[in-house]
Amino acid sequence: MLEILSRMQFAFTIAFHFIFVPLTVGLIIIIVIFELRYYFKDDDRFRKLSNYYSDIFLINYAFGIVTGIAMTVQFGTNWAPYTVAMGEVFGSPLILEVIAAFFLESTFTGIWLFRRHRISKNLRLFTVSMITLGTLLSAMWIISANGFMQHPTGAYWDGSKIILEDFGKLFFNPYTWYMYIHNHLSAILLSGFVVLAISSWQMLKGKEEDKHLFEISAKYGAWAILIPAILLPITGNSYLDYLNTVQPDKIAMITGIDTGGLKTVVRLSFGSMVTLGTIFIAISAYTLIFFKKYLKSKTLHKIYIWLVPLPYLAIIAGWMVTEFGRQPWIIYNIMEVSEGISIVPVEQVWFSIISITILYAILFTMDYVLTITRIKKGIVEPSGGEDNE
Repeated sequence: MLEILSRMQFAFTIAFHFIFVPLTVGLIIIIVIFELRYYFKDDDRFRKLSNYYSDIFLINYAFGIVTGIAMTVQFGTNWAPYTVAMGEVFGSPLILEVIAAFFLESTFTGIWLFRRHRISKNLRLFTVSMITLGTLLSAMWIISANGFMQHPTGAYWDGSKIILEDFGKLFFNPYTWYMYIHNHLSAILLSGFVVLAISSWQMLKGKEEDKHLFEISAKYGAWAILIPAILLPITGNSYLDYLNTVQPDKIAMITGIDTGGLKTVVRLSFGSMVTLGTIFIAISAYTLIFFKKYLKSKTLHKIYIWLVPLPYLAIIAGWMVTEFGRQPWIIYNIMEVSEGISIVPVEQVWFSIISITILYAILFTMDYVLTITRIKKGIVEPSGGEDNE
């Protein structure tokens, strides 16, 4: 029971945190594209779109930080043996994540939050680029730790903990980079759906004077879906070839050679991910090919508003393949999940699950209300307009 509850708590905590991560990682890349268009073309429409989607990014970035803190706390409560075992491997990437990534993105996010309406377009582009670089670096260090858990390299097990031998091998672990590329393409795709859904709502119910702007962002949203949707299966096939050499058991689950229990879950999750990926290509290609028809179709606008959960389902399915496919190992071929769990009273785990559930319900409600409220306001220019100092 203790193992099941600890797994439930971690799965719920990380899944909720991951509502915000791919959205902000992908959305800031789309914002950078808008800023580049504004910088090189001096087209004020892209400044307005950048400001608008930046507000949505900033709301979700803040909630992502809060949920991320809650996620890290449980390593010391429910997963103490695992934390001790992984201390050296976790230490370097997480310290670098804080120093070289989080400080970078949080500093420039603060500038973007408070000063973006009062700085030159040169500084606007530089600031957004630094935020993007920070998010890319942050994800890289986090995924490097997970990549080690999937395919341990650059360290050895001394019987009680893992000793880091070669940081270069840890950083350049091929598993890490396959995951990194696949995750970022997924994040861009998800953000494309969000942009397309918001644009559709604005064309359906938004202010008349804003609609020409959201026609632009709708096209960018569709491209942000199509390009990753095409690249994901290409990178995914290469990823699977690599998995066949380092995690053949996972490939056996995916292909259906092994059946029953988690093996069936892995196979069905992989199938769902691939099916949704095909649907994503069809949706985005149709939108771009028949873009004028889309602009005039209220039916399509209504449908596209409700498509946002689909990329989330695809991402969740992908992570289920990744994590369930390496069971029973928490560190592949080194430590099993059951060996990494803290021995604490079951009542305490229940208490933490209930507490986190209540906290996250409150946070989700706050984020939803703030995000939807901001979406509905449409384009809002700062008082006095731009004051580029």
